[in-house]
Amino acid sequence: MPRKKKIPRNDLGIPEYEMDSLARVLLPILQTYLASEEGRRDWQEWQSQKKNNETTIAEG
Repeated sequence: MPRKKKIPRNDLGIPEYEMDSLARVLLPILQTYLASEEGRRDWQEWQSQKKNNETTIAEG
């Protein structure tokens, strides 16, 4: 029995099956990158920037 196309559940209008396919491709790449030293450093920098932005918004 063929798979039915699912109704998009995102604002981009991308069907769910295409999002699933994209996730299957990107997940291992992202896991490898974030496990690397550079990835961990970038992740920490991003978290720091996010925290600073949240603090700035809360103060403003």
